Amino acid sequence: DGRFEADPETFRAQMHGGRSLFVNLHKQDMKDVQHWMDKQVYLNIGQFLLGVATLGIDATPMEGIDTKTLDEEFGLREQGYNSLVVVALGYSDDEADYNAKLPKSRLPLSDILTEV
Repeated sequence: DGRFEADPETFRAQMHGGRSLFVNLHKQDMKDVQHWMDKQVYLNIGQFLLGVATLGIDATPMEGIDTKTLDEEFGLREQGYNSLVVVALGYSDDEADYNAKLPKSRLPLSDILTEV
């Protein structure tokens, strides 16, 4: 993307160093690297959900999935990965979805947010 054109080796090394700093902090000091990486995935899922919503695509993240089967099906372990969550994507059909027309229950904003 041209980000490293001026001095490719220096910029790549700096980017790698920045990433390694956080990974090593959680791996060596905090001893919670897997938990930390899981949280990084969820942060990215949040951005993904916002992105697809702007395209008019509905999305639902799901846990409780059979990660072992997913890992095997896609050969994830052999690639050094493992599954954590699945996001279902699609388009709603207001005509066929009885729930879309039902009134929604929402807490008042003041009950769920604290203004500071």
